[in-house]
Amino acid sequence: MRIFWSIIIDFCVAFLGPCILIVIFVQNCAGKPCSSKEKKEANILGKVLGALIFLGSFIWAPEVYMESWGNLFDIPTLVVGENCLGIIITVLIIVLLYFYIMIFFINGRTDIFYRYGRLRTVLIGIQIANSLAMIVYLCAINGGHNTSSKCWKYLLLFDLFMSVVIIVVNAIRVAYHKDGLFFEYNTIVSQKKIFLFGENIFDVSKEDDEFVVKLNDEEIRMKYLTPCQKEGVIKFGELVRKMQNGT
Repeated sequence: MRIFWSIIIDFCVAFLGPCILIVIFVQNCAGKPCSSKEKKEANILGKVLGALIFLGSFIWAPEVYMESWGNLFDIPTLVVGENCLGIIITVLIIVLLYFYIMIFFINGRTDIFYRYGRLRTVLIGIQIANSLAMIVYLCAINGGHNTSSKCWKYLLLFDLFMSVVIIVVNAIRVAYHKDGLFFEYNTIVSQKKIFLFGENIFDVSKEDDEFVVKLNDEEIRMKYLTPCQKEGVIKFGELVRKMQNGT
């Protein structure tokens, strides 16, 4: 169990930690129905906490981060020396599953329309293939096959790189709650999310080449949407009309 938990901690520090920080920075941090003021406060607080974690991890105590990466790079040596292939493979699967749960399956009752949906699917496929390659590499090492240690480092770093790219591509989207509790429009540069709060009612319209979603004094204006994203806004408008009609 010592090996299991030490590798889990190293992955949390070196791999999942940066991924969580990137999620904080590229998405609106408010996660529940709230007023406009509360939403802005939650978003700002989330970004500030993310910045403090970033400073603590990479500037004030970079040796912890580097030590964790060093331990991850030494995993092939650990597999051979400690005969713990099964433990390491279990950790890899847990880390991969947690990543996808964190990124994709916490959205609950949310319909999402990605700007780069096909690219996102391809990237996910590439990362899963890379993760399988990592497992195959460790099995080869454990079987006594001579393979370059650089290969493991490249696979590990590429997995982190793919995770970062997937997080960014995943955040560029139009989304809404299936019960009409919120509407979200994210281009990374602009992160807007309007929550249904109190007795307010959304208004969805199209002005020239812009789609507009309004709620009291808050509004989201969207240009240059893909056909998939336009479909998402239209479906949200239909949902709003059904809610207004009580159906």
